[in-house]
Amino acid sequence: MVDRVSFSDQEQSLELIASHHSNVESALYEYFSGTSESLEDRFPLEIRSEVREASLSELDFSSSMSVMAALEAVIRIDYLTRAYEKRKDKLSRAMRGLYQEKENKAKIDDDILQLWAKETTVPEYVVQQVKAAFKYRHWLAHGRYWTPKLGRRYDYLTVYTVADTFIDAMDQYSASV
Repeated sequence: MVDRVSFSDQEQSLELIASHHSNVESALYEYFSGTSESLEDRFPLEIRSEVREASLSELDFSSSMSVMAALEAVIRIDYLTRAYEKRKDKLSRAMRGLYQEKENKAKIDDDILQLWAKETTVPEYVVQQVKAAFKYRHWLAHGRYWTPKLGRRYDYLTVYTVADTFIDAMDQYSASV
């Protein structure tokens, strides 16, 4: 049997990520609207807006990645906790069965989210949105070198909403059993 995962308690909350995103976004707007000598030396006036937009775009990507990493942590911690604590609800029993088969190698989209869709009242479309957002995360994590076929446009606000909706649904399910 595989050793239990030792939780670090260092995962980020969505609220912390949102606060950081907002702080950096504000700082970028302030920096590019200023008149400091370093700004004038680095970027001629005619390209500052373009450089600011490129910086904001990169912030969007990195914040999106942070949100998806935080969501992955929430899902994995829930999975492992259900397997370790031997809760009696239908989802926990199914998660224990999955853990007995795959231990720590259970895949989020193919295994864990499938159980959330099958064994709970979380709407199927919510689970599907999470699966699709993980495809976006995969694209981000692997360097964005191909043109993704995601079916919709993703950005920080989109993935934040998807993650927040699913985490709320997880919490509602847990409170109901």
